[in-house]
Amino acid sequence: MIRKIFWGVICCLFCCCSEEDDITVDPVDPADKGTLDVLYMERAETTFDKLFELYWYDDMKIMYDKYPNLMATNKNTGNYPYDLGYAYAWGYGAVLSAYNAILQRTESYVNFQQRYEKKIRDGLEVYYTEGQHPPGYASFANSWDDRFYDDNVWFGIDLIELYDKTKDNRYLDKAQIVWRFILSGRDKVLGDGVYWKEREKNSKNTCSNAPVVVFGVKLYQSTADEDCLTAAKELYKWTKDNLQDPSDCLYWDNIKTSGTKEKPKFSYNSGQMIQAAALLYNATKEEHYLTEARQIAESAHNYFFESYTPETGETIRILKQGSLWFHAILLRGFGELYQIDKDKKYIKSFKQSLDHAWTYARDKQSGLFNADLSGRTTDAEKDLLTNGGIIEMYARMATLQ
Repeated sequence: MIRKIFWGVICCLFCCCSEEDDITVDPVDPADKGTLDVLYMERAETTFDKLFELYWYDDMKIMYDKYPNLMATNKNTGNYPYDLGYAYAWGYGAVLSAYNAILQRTESYVNFQQRYEKKIRDGLEVYYTEGQHPPGYASFANSWDDRFYDDNVWFGIDLIELYDKTKDNRYLDKAQIVWRFILSGRDKVLGDGVYWKEREKNSKNTCSNAPVVVFGVKLYQSTADEDCLTAAKELYKWTKDNLQDPSDCLYWDNIKTSGTKEKPKFSYNSGQMIQAAALLYNATKEEHYLTEARQIAESAHNYFFESYTPETGETIRILKQGSLWFHAILLRGFGELYQIDKDKKYIKSFKQSLDHAWTYARDKQSGLFNADLSGRTTDAEKDLLTNGGIIEMYARMATLQ
């Protein structure tokens, strides 16, 4: 998309992109919603194009997990062996979320949709399994691999949002299939909660419960199904009671069926509970949800960001090194809270991270990103999950300015 160059934008572009950079971004007209909005969307779409250029294997309708993929043969073998480096459902979920984030936010979404929707649908179907009951999405592209409830719920959230955007009932049908599959993993062991894996029912994780709350509220908003809202409220309470660290309000990883808690703290777990609380506040107007969202957000901002002084000499707040896909889920939470509070404190830190990353964490030749947004370390192979996550962040930032 070609736009007229406005002199006020040139400075912005030269500040954000290095002179040696061979990946270009279309000039931006400040009349288009605001220069930063368009700039971030350009970055999201540019990197998304790179995903399909460098990871997509059209013969098999599947993504590779890494670039360059040292195991890839680019031969259509008729099946999906692990040793060819194809993406798991988790990695493909980051691509689906990136597609959804762009589609939700770009004004020219019809053109974007026409370019990519068939590939996105084809890629998703590779993981779909009807042979097992209830149907759902497998962790890998075959009919015998274990199915993860969290893989499915991430798909489900995107599917219901895509339905809301397009009103295409195919998305709604698949979202409801996912919801039924997730509920099949819920029982009264430990009082309530959804398991992590379908076959190995030995833990209930924040990542398989917090997003179910988000998904349940979104289904309720789309279908007016009160049962979805009831389930969301119940699972929110169970997750808070069992997996929140009372000392800082952040969320641990999981609780074993034995009662043992594994306590690493990842940004996506707390991010989903921020979003869950904000959505439940919107749905119920119960003030405690908003209070809880604010508490988690403040602790998450302190815990998952650090002060960093780049070459420019101005100290910024930047995301700590970790999974960029996890951090993208944290931005979902901050973004949902921002819609209520209109406080840009947390959004500002994300903006500083993403502005810095475009120059220092992006490979000049491939246009792909390293996991370390500071640029202090680089990755020999660029991960699909990493790049799907950062695309989502740029797309979301386009509407948070």
